Amino acid sequence: MTEYKIAVVNSSSFGQVFKEHWQELEEIGTVDRFMVDPNIPGSELAEKLRGYNIIVSSVTPFFKKDFFDNKDELLLISRHGIGYNNIDLKAAKEHGTKVTIVPPLVERNAVAENALTNLMALVRQTGAAAQRVKDDHYEDRAQFMGHEFSDKQFGVVGCGNIGSRVAELFSFFGKDVMVTDPDPHAPEGWFEKHPNIKRVELDELLANCDYISLNASLNATDQHMINAETLNKAKKGVFFVNHARGALIDEEAMLDAVKAGKVGGYAADTMEVEPVRATHPFLSDEHFLITPHTSAYTYECLHGMGEKCVSDVKNMVSDTPLVRELTKNVK
Repeated sequence: MTEYKIAVVNSSSFGQVFKEHWQELEEIGTVDRFMVDPNIPGSELAEKLRGYNIIVSSVTPFFKKDFFDNKDELLLISRHGIGYNNIDLKAAKEHGTKVTIVPPLVERNAVAENALTNLMALVRQTGAAAQRVKDDHYEDRAQFMGHEFSDKQFGVVGCGNIGSRVAELFSFFGKDVMVTDPDPHAPEGWFEKHPNIKRVELDELLANCDYISLNASLNATDQHMINAETLNKAKKGVFFVNHARGALIDEEAMLDAVKAGKVGGYAADTMEVEPVRATHPFLSDEHFLITPHTSAYTYECLHGMGEKCVSDVKNMVSDTPLVRELTKNVK
């Protein structure tokens, strides 16, 4: 019988809140947690995980060809999240490794609602104002002027599973919502159900929107899609929120645009390089609000994500040659 060794890699949440998920994996095999450098070389990662034939992984590290070429038997990578961005699917297939993800709907509400929450907190300076009270400077409250959301123009870049939900939330504020979709994949029939949400080109969206949410999936064509050139086309004073992928923006260009007053502020729960260190220039400017990739951190979402990973592992284990041989004649 196969001895299963399970590595939980770079997920600080799996099995922590819902301990039963960890316990269920322990019923299958040995389970260990690894926290590694997000950019660890593939060969080094393979050596560190030698002997482990099941991996439950976060958004990092990156499982590229050099990882698979150096890894001993690996049956499954179950992503504790959505998207395949950090996994070379071709290399995984060539080495007989199954790859699974959490269904996008599990994270839809949690991520979309957090994008709106962080955008509102930035625009109304909620964190900074609260800190002044803690610092015993209540009387400074007039410094914390913000903007309203009602009757403003909202835009969403990327109208897939989560972006479409962000657009729905934005539409509550009373105006049409502009959407541009670099990789058209809005839910089927979705635009017909939401006539107040209209598809436009990126330049039109940038020129007209007061608040823009970035929700595109990261690929070769949209990396750094928000850069010096595109920011120059944006409406003066625009606020951005990014809860998709950090590399959608050129961070240096965004910092310059904020300092120049072109951009009113930038909120992000995802950065190009994570973890973010305290020396990052965004963190010393009050026009930025950066959170530590916690959009999926709701009890409902984390429970659903953990359940899916456990289910993936159980399904893989039950699909071993031994089990198939023993059950092939069972009706």
